[in-house]
Amino acid sequence: MSDRLDGGHGGTVAEQSGSMLAGRRAVVFGGAEGIGRAIVEAFAAQGASVLSVDVQESPGGSSQVRSLIWDVRDERLPAEILDFDPDIAVNNVGHFIRPPTSFVDADPSEWARLHDINFGYALRTTHALLPAMIRARRGAVINLTSVEAHRAIPGHTVYSAYKAALMQFTRSVAAEVGHYGVRVNAIAPDLIETPQVPYADLVPREHEHMWERWSPLGGPGQPVDVAGAAVFLASDLSRFTTGTTVHVGGGTEVAGGWFRRGDGGWTNRPLNP
Repeated sequence: MSDRLDGGHGGTVAEQSGSMLAGRRAVVFGGAEGIGRAIVEAFAAQGASVLSVDVQESPGGSSQVRSLIWDVRDERLPAEILDFDPDIAVNNVGHFIRPPTSFVDADPSEWARLHDINFGYALRTTHALLPAMIRARRGAVINLTSVEAHRAIPGHTVYSAYKAALMQFTRSVAAEVGHYGVRVNAIAPDLIETPQVPYADLVPREHEHMWERWSPLGGPGQPVDVAGAAVFLASDLSRFTTGTTVHVGGGTEVAGGWFRRGDGGWTNRPLNP
């Protein structure tokens, strides 16, 4: 496996203590593990007070981090979130259904669940939190989409559609609220090692040398790689950036694709040279 993205490189903005977010208050939905937890830790390291919201208790480790157990599919935002008065909001919750199923064979009853966990909740949280940001004339909303918002993902058609909707929602809201000093951007991860996509288990050791052929930067990437982009979009480093998507996927958005396997399924990790 390539050692360039093994999480041990150090020195990233997500791993260094600093003050880029000093005095800021950030709520991270889906902050208990994986990418969300890395964002929580990175924000705290940069001086922000952070409220981590998840269906499970978020790990401790910093006096600047509070945890709230809440399911984003609930329609009413808890008072604890509104009282926290965040000027940074990260919509990081998302999920797709396994195993992959073609659209014609999919169960329509699953579409509403996919909507609520990938798109609908972000509408509700953003709608609830934007008014205070507008009044303060300062704020940053960061939506976690996916590379599949920009390319196909056979077997997960509805998931891809909702991620694309979240990307377009990001663009349109950004245009609406920019003159209030509120910025809305997205991050589209791919090939990131998380509990949801454990590449260490998915890729056999005899195939690990293929990572450098699967994406321009090799991989897999780590949650801290996404967290670095989140710090950038939350901080004044990106004060003139809105309505855009930062791709954190080792280059797969520009160079990768899907390939049909012999068993009729699909893979984005072809094994042949």
